Amino acid sequence: MCGKVGTFLLILLVAGSTTSCSKPAIPEKEEGAEGSPSAVRKDFGTGPVRLSIELSADAITTADVLICTMTLRVNEGYSAEFPDLAFPADLPGMILTHYDEREAMGEGQSSLIREYELEPEYPGKFELPALQVYYHRDSEIREEMFETDSIDITVTETPATAEMLELRPFRGLVTVEQIEAERRRTWPQIVAWIGGAVVLVAFVAYLIRRPRPAPPPRPAHEIAMEALRALAAKDLIAKGQIEPFFVEVTRIVRDYIEWAFGLRAPEQTTEEFLTNITSAPAVAKYQDVLEPFLTAADEVKFARAAPEPSTIQRTFDTARDFILETSGTGSANR
Repeated sequence: MCGKVGTFLLILLVAGSTTSCSKPAIPEKEEGAEGSPSAVRKDFGTGPVRLSIELSADAITTADVLICTMTLRVNEGYSAEFPDLAFPADLPGMILTHYDEREAMGEGQSSLIREYELEPEYPGKFELPALQVYYHRDSEIREEMFETDSIDITVTETPATAEMLELRPFRGLVTVEQIEAERRRTWPQIVAWIGGAVVLVAFVAYLIRRPRPAPPPRPAHEIAMEALRALAAKDLIAKGQIEPFFVEVTRIVRDYIEWAFGLRAPEQTTEEFLTNITSAPAVAKYQDVLEPFLTAADEVKFARAAPEPSTIQRTFDTARDFILETSGTGSANR
């Protein structure tokens, strides 16, 4: 008897020591964990302006979040426009859930960083569209441009988990009494739902039929700056079309003055405009700038004068600086 008991105790000791010595395996760190580099990074532009696009992944599920980070680096002495992404037009099927923008200054360059947090609405193939980056040297009119490549993103359906496949516990048979009791509880709910639906339909109909205010007009300085960029893109000076250049640049300034300050500048001669400028103090203080600007343009348009390249550049800079300063969107050295 004692021998059997001793043998039994020996087996228990061996089993306990074996169990205590076994340790669970340490899981390895998954790829793409926090702190790891982005799954996708592409750099565009090799000159003074560069754009990098980083994606947290190029293949996600419908339950994941995609982080897209764009960094525009601009060397000192240059200006660039950050390409805009419009949601959902540029990336249909993706919902923008968070947006952040920040700037960073470095030695000889500045960086503008935009971060988009996106969630997919459904599985499929998505494409981050190609973007255009316009830039120019601060002392020049001509703009340059480079284009990025489109980036493919794959979204798959969220895989089913063990919890989703788990069978529900058995609840037993449903009796007639339980069915009747459920019906008595359901009818008030149905009536409440119908009433709520009627109210909702009436509210939606009111929203659709109510008069909506007209959208505000586009700011005058935005229209004028866009016209100046279009004028620079025509490259009239390089084509020898000096007079059309001066006609266009003075028309842009005169239209801007009329839209922004209410002066009938386009219909007036230079002399009439300079005489009536006192009615708009915000413009009158720039008379010493506008008078030589308009006079130089008149000499080209009416006297067929041949201006120097420096005069042409100064004319364009005067138009640009005047619009920026009077609109309060920027400052320029006069």
